[in-house]
Amino acid sequence: MASATGAVAQDLAPQDITTVDEIVVTGTRQDTRLADAPIAATVLTEQFIRDARIDSLRQIDDYVPNVQFNQLGQVGGTYVTIRGIESNPFIVNRAAVYIDGIPFRKLRDQALGAVEQIEVLRGPQGTLYGANTESGLIVIRTRAPSNSFEAEATGSLFTFNGDMGGEARLSLGGPLIKDVLTGSFVASYNNADSFVRNEASSIGERGAIRETFVQGKLRWTPNERLTVDLVTSAALLRAPGLYEQEFLPIDRARYDANYSAAFNGGRTSGRYTLLNDAPKRTVEDEYLVGGNVNYDFGGAVLDVNASWRSLSSDSQGTDLDLTALLGAAGASDDDETFWNFEARLSSPRGNKVQWVVGLNHYRSREDQILATLVGPGGLDDYSPAPLQSSRSRDYAAFGQVTVPVLANVRLTGGLRYERAERDKNQLAGVLDLGPFGSFVFPAEDLNDSYEELLPKVSLDWRVNDGLLLYASAAKGWIPGGFNLGAATSAVTTDFARYGPETLWSYEVGAKLELLDRRLLLSGAAFIIDADNWQEYNVLVNAAGQAISTNLITSDAAIRSRGFEVELTGKLTPQLDLSASFGYVDSKYTDYRFSATQDFTGNKVKLVPEYDASLAASWRPWRGLFVRGEANATGRTPLNPENLATQDAVVLLNAQIGWETDRWTARLYVENLTDELVYTSSAYTNFAFGFDGTYYAGVGKPRIFGLQVSHKW
Repeated sequence: MASATGAVAQDLAPQDITTVDEIVVTGTRQDTRLADAPIAATVLTEQFIRDARIDSLRQIDDYVPNVQFNQLGQVGGTYVTIRGIESNPFIVNRAAVYIDGIPFRKLRDQALGAVEQIEVLRGPQGTLYGANTESGLIVIRTRAPSNSFEAEATGSLFTFNGDMGGEARLSLGGPLIKDVLTGSFVASYNNADSFVRNEASSIGERGAIRETFVQGKLRWTPNERLTVDLVTSAALLRAPGLYEQEFLPIDRARYDANYSAAFNGGRTSGRYTLLNDAPKRTVEDEYLVGGNVNYDFGGAVLDVNASWRSLSSDSQGTDLDLTALLGAAGASDDDETFWNFEARLSSPRGNKVQWVVGLNHYRSREDQILATLVGPGGLDDYSPAPLQSSRSRDYAAFGQVTVPVLANVRLTGGLRYERAERDKNQLAGVLDLGPFGSFVFPAEDLNDSYEELLPKVSLDWRVNDGLLLYASAAKGWIPGGFNLGAATSAVTTDFARYGPETLWSYEVGAKLELLDRRLLLSGAAFIIDADNWQEYNVLVNAAGQAISTNLITSDAAIRSRGFEVELTGKLTPQLDLSASFGYVDSKYTDYRFSATQDFTGNKVKLVPEYDASLAASWRPWRGLFVRGEANATGRTPLNPENLATQDAVVLLNAQIGWETDRWTARLYVENLTDELVYTSSAYTNFAFGFDGTYYAGVGKPRIFGLQVSHKW
């Protein structure tokens, strides 16, 4: 299914209108025309991405039904939920994200460079890709270097809640050796006040974000058959005054009644303000190197990709009591390294029989040190707990083939074998929480392995030139592992390990081309069952106080059912339209986390009842650009208890600007009505237990901005 637009509309004759026939899905490994792809897929083209001003990962889900990106804060991680299959900070993303052929299983709000196309494929895709794709797949392709010189500079200024920010980006590209070697370079810098401001900082830092991103690409094409691509990038984040996870009270009146006079010096909370004494700072560095070789043998195409990625994060200042009280604060220092090798051999485009086979090897290593600060102190006064380490090694072989069985009917079958090895090494020690007790780390040296076969089958029928019907069934899986966690001495149950998770996904869908292929109407219905669902929670005592860090279990079960509908294309040469609606009913059919925590029958957290989007770009005459967007989400539970919820909300965005061949200037507003939206799980007060309200991370407020760009 599509959510895409064509080239910039000008004064075109009706027969020249860009059609949905030109939109191609590459994520299926066959460069299939979107209307012919028997899969629920959304494609955002380069022009759509420019019109919507998409330059980072978190903006994508605004335009894709039944897809949500949950986030802990402005600088925290990003977790992809597709069709009610929720992801969160403590479980590997159940959806895979590939950027220029490189898998990202642990995500930040990735800067995307000069994006050429974004594809979102819903449902398991493990027979096509090496990385885990239990719930779906996001494929992002940035622009390859070209044989002609290209340059563009973009700058923007914006304001929100009286605070300011600015962004600048420069991209260059062109030939280094004519027709043989090309290169490109992208650099961006963002300096802004944070949306969430801390009015009680013990170090006088209210919160700011400074991000630097650079990317270089080389493409070598010595002949028509061989293409070699190299990419390297660095992303640096500096956020003084911010912890990676920031939680605000949902009921501010209750929070102020509890703490304003007693702990917060008479100050009251605001919609986007914290009252935390903890010294806060987040520093993140990400480096990446990747290479891809593509060779066309004539009868088959070989694609080989290898990458190395390093991610380090030092975040200080989770305020355990969530007030200005000089109590206790926490910190986390993580160093992670990822290696990936993936090779695929596939049939040429256009073959009647389409096939792909591949191999994958993936490794990762994580070293984590938690720390606490009890009472007054600065950033250098946090006391570390022992080192915790985990290692992962995954091996996979996969393949898929599509064959015609009747004149207009095709059968697709695929199979994936995966073996996963997990190790954990933890030193004995204590995490001191001062007046709130202590968490104990037992000494552990554990390892285990898991393996699974994952089949997929689908059938599609081309009813006529404009209508395609299809049905599919696929198995998804993620391996088990070990908790890097601690608990008080009151916890006697062993939570050291958790088991693997499997699910079955069933889907039926249709695609209908309308108005001489200027519009594409798509729809799909699905049902997903997982009987050994991995879920995380925090053990609490009778008062609601936390007595453990976050722990994963695998003895739950869920069922997710729903549908999605999309309409996209050009109504006129001047008007591009994209509309979608998705509905999900995702529930825990079994979830007993502890003797006192039974969530069976509740809705799965962070999954809205529905989501809808409507976006239109209008160019009434050459130069003028007008765009409007409406994005709606239904009522969303924020915890497995379903006691904390985000009410249904509609966010409005608007732009107006002027475009020429070289210059573009746009005025824009995001979240026009200044809606407050919670974007993370909700928690009780970590130190005091349930105090009458819950705490959760929030999304962006209303933003006014001006963006100007120039091309050479």
